Amino acid sequence: MPSLWKRLFIAFMVLVFILMIGIVGYMTIEGWNLFDSLYMTVISLTTVGYSETHDLSKNGRIFTIFLLFSGMGMLAYGIGTFTAFLVEGQLLDYLRGRQMLKKISRLRDHFIICGYRGEGRYALEELIKTKTPHVVVDSDIAELSTMFPDAELLYIEGDPTKEQTLEQANLENAQGLISALPSDSENLLVILSARMMSSDIRIITCVFDRESTQKFQRVGANGTVMADFIGGLRMASEAIRPTVVSFLDTMLREKDQTLRIEEIKVLGEGNEWVGKTLQEIDFPRQTGLLVVAVKSLNSGKYVYNPRADYVVEIDDVLIVIGRTEQVFKMKRLLGHDIDDPEGEDNHSASPSETPAQST
Repeated sequence: MPSLWKRLFIAFMVLVFILMIGIVGYMTIEGWNLFDSLYMTVISLTTVGYSETHDLSKNGRIFTIFLLFSGMGMLAYGIGTFTAFLVEGQLLDYLRGRQMLKKISRLRDHFIICGYRGEGRYALEELIKTKTPHVVVDSDIAELSTMFPDAELLYIEGDPTKEQTLEQANLENAQGLISALPSDSENLLVILSARMMSSDIRIITCVFDRESTQKFQRVGANGTVMADFIGGLRMASEAIRPTVVSFLDTMLREKDQTLRIEEIKVLGEGNEWVGKTLQEIDFPRQTGLLVVAVKSLNSGKYVYNPRADYVVEIDDVLIVIGRTEQVFKMKRLLGHDIDDPEGEDNHSASPSETPAQST
C-alpha cells in the first residue's frame, strides 16, 4: 500500500477510535443513549459551538476537555492527510488506474511487455510504431511517460513476477509476452508465472548468461534473445553486407512511414482467397504489399519468393513487406477480425506504386 494511502487509512482508523472513545465515555459517565453520545462527540471534535445535548457533570466536563485536546489533533491529522491525498494527485491516479484496468480487460490478442528499460525500451518502441496492442508491466512506471511522451500507453504498476499482476494485464487473452527485466532470475520467474497461467501464450525473453538459455526453454520460453549475441552478429553484418544493413536500418527508423516485414496467417473456411493462386489474388494491387515468402502448412517449410501460381491454403503464413496500414488491410482480407487503431489510409495502391508479384 503506498505511503499516502497508508497514512489515510491510519487517519481514518484513528478518527473511528476517537469517536468510539467519545461515545463510550459519554454513555458511561453521563448515562446518555448512543445517538446523544455520538452527537456530543461530533460537535466537540468539530468545535461547531452548538449547545450541549444535556447538562454535563464535573466528570463529563473533564472527559470533554480530554476529548477536545486529543480528538482535535487527530481530526487535524486526518484532514491534512486527506488534503494531501487530493493535492498530490493520488485520487486522480487511483481513478485513472481503475479506468486503465477496464481498458486492459477488453484487450484481445495483445502483448504484455515486462520491463520498459534497456532491451525492453526498444521492444516497446517497435510495438508502438507497428500499432500492436500491448500492456507495459513494471514495478516502477515513473519514467514511462517521460520516455514515451507522445504514446498513449496502457500499463500496470506492479511486480511482473507475480501471477496477480499478470492477471491484471489480462494474460489470459494475450497473444504473447516479452520479458525484458534486468536479470535472468527475474525473467525466469516471469516465465514460470506466465506459463503456469497459460499453456498457449508465446513467451520471448532476453537472456544475459548464455548458459541459462536452456533453462529458460525448459520452463516455457518460446524464444530467447541475447543482446551480446545479436550485437556480435550486427557487427559482422556491418562488415560483410553494409548495404543490406543500411537498408534495414532505414526501413526501421523511417519517421514518415512505418515499413516492416510482417507475417500474416490465412484464416477461415469461408475466406475467399483460400484455394486461389497469388496471381489470382494479386495482393500487390489489393493491398500494396509484396509477398516475399510463405510458410506452407502442408510441408511446414518456407517457400521463398513464391511463384505466381502458388495456391494459398488455410493456415499458410504469408511473409510480406510493406507499410503498417497495408498490413492491417491484408489481415482483414485474410480473415482477421482487426481494426486499424488510428484509422489510417487503407486505400489500395495504384498499379504504378505497387511492387510486382514475383513469378
